[in-house]
Amino acid sequence: MGDLLIRGLDDSLKLQLQERATRNGRSLSQEAIEVMRIQILRDQSLVPAGQRLRALIGDDRLTEDEVREISDLRREPDREPPRFDK
Repeated sequence: MGDLLIRGLDDSLKLQLQERATRNGRSLSQEAIEVMRIQILRDQSLVPAGQRLRALIGDDRLTEDEVREISDLRREPDREPPRFDK
């Protein structure tokens, strides 16, 4: 695992992070890692699904049109599930 040294941290921000760490039963370092992890996951969720998929399988597998279609499909309302009782 790597280390990260953060310089120039505002005292009020450090205090807020320490208070949050105390509330959550974590060390200051563990809380900072959790905050960064949460923010990175949020940022990734803002990336269209097609782009995330392309990042996983590589650029040569999906065209721009396919990426756009995947993103467009995610915005459509959910369909009714099929019924098998008839």
